[in-house]
Amino acid sequence: TSHQGGKCLGAIPRRGDDYYFLRQTMQAAKTIMFGVAAALMTAGRSGAFVQLPRTTVVGRHAQLRHFMTSKNSQAAQIYVANISFDSDEQSLKKYFEQYGKVTKIDLPKDRNNTSKNRGFGFVTFESQQAAENLVRDASSSHSLEGRDLLLSRSHPRGQRNPNRFDTEDVEAAGEGKKRRPTLYTIDDSVCLPTDKEALQKIVTKHCKSLDKYLENSPIAAHTKVAFVEVKRYANNFFPEGIPNTSSNSDEPGLILDSGVGTGRSSRMLAERFPNDLIIGVDRSFARLSKNDDATVTSEDNDESFVQVVEGQPNVLLVRAELGSFWRLIIEEGWAVKSQYLLYPNPYPKPRRVKSRFYTHPIFPVLLSVGDDIIVRSNWEGYLKEFAASASIVSECSETVSMDCAGKPILSKPLTVDGPNSVVVENEESALTLFEKKYYECGEPIYELRVKREYLTG
Repeated sequence: TSHQGGKCLGAIPRRGDDYYFLRQTMQAAKTIMFGVAAALMTAGRSGAFVQLPRTTVVGRHAQLRHFMTSKNSQAAQIYVANISFDSDEQSLKKYFEQYGKVTKIDLPKDRNNTSKNRGFGFVTFESQQAAENLVRDASSSHSLEGRDLLLSRSHPRGQRNPNRFDTEDVEAAGEGKKRRPTLYTIDDSVCLPTDKEALQKIVTKHCKSLDKYLENSPIAAHTKVAFVEVKRYANNFFPEGIPNTSSNSDEPGLILDSGVGTGRSSRMLAERFPNDLIIGVDRSFARLSKNDDATVTSEDNDESFVQVVEGQPNVLLVRAELGSFWRLIIEEGWAVKSQYLLYPNPYPKPRRVKSRFYTHPIFPVLLSVGDDIIVRSNWEGYLKEFAASASIVSECSETVSMDCAGKPILSKPLTVDGPNSVVVENEESALTLFEKKYYECGEPIYELRVKREYLTG
């Protein structure tokens, strides 16, 4: 459908970022003119105005979808989250009228229960300055009907996820003042720390019963198939064999990127370490298939696949089950310089504590893959418990014999460093989409390193 000489494209496949959209659209037309385009960058479910002939884009018919919003009204509008489900427009307006004249309240209703709202809404002020002052005052808290409200600037749909809070809000809080939480913040108020004795008991039990766990947990078939392809590629990449290099060596080696998602982090690590082979592993076919720069090298089947990133021959993206992949690495006797675990699912509910990596039976195996294990999260408490669990495993290894694939593991002590704060310079330097999202909203990022200790003398 035409709009000011262009076409509004909707129903765009959920394939990822603007690069994919641009590359695919260029195949359909020579002249491209974007209007409201950023909506499809993150969710793949909005629209963009493009100068195109009447055509079909990447396999789906284009449909008109309007997202034209007044710039002035948007600037005077704020996004409000964590609203009580029983709150209504009147109570919100009454509360925010104390900060300036409110001209409009948008409070989306639950589709299944129209008497309740969906927990978020938009407040439009007559004055843009009133809205700016409200969201920039990081030292103030807002509570309504027993809920602590979270505020941020409102942005046109698709340009930026409105569930974010600007870094200026954090900087405005100043030294010594409490940081304003974002919708991604996880702390002790969200999930209480695991009891130390309970954590000790869980991890120690897994160390002592590792042999039984491995015996009763066969390696996933699709991971075996994928590993054959990985092994073949690795042997070609290192003609003289997989180097036995440590993390502090400049010599080429293997770097494992566990839980890689769409592959952004592996591609960035490949640029940082051009002589190393980066193996990015994720169990999700859907996430890996969003990487449009990759070429499938294994047979096209439902069992497994291995992808080589175009223009980056030192990157492999692999669909595999992580626990099985770690075991196969140990069985093969490969030395891994570094292993990255970037923003693993934290399962921030006490009842899901045993689903976390550091309380899973496979944890001792995880720690045995890589001389330097780098873990990042926005939840500092998660990393503290990861570090504590790693120390427990290291202590257990002194008295408990742990084997995997008939080979002893964790023969060297482990040392932990962190968690420490990480500073991301800009969006482009963010290793993952999570990291980019946290950077944009001012959410703190932490890093933990678990290193294998090499004794001298």
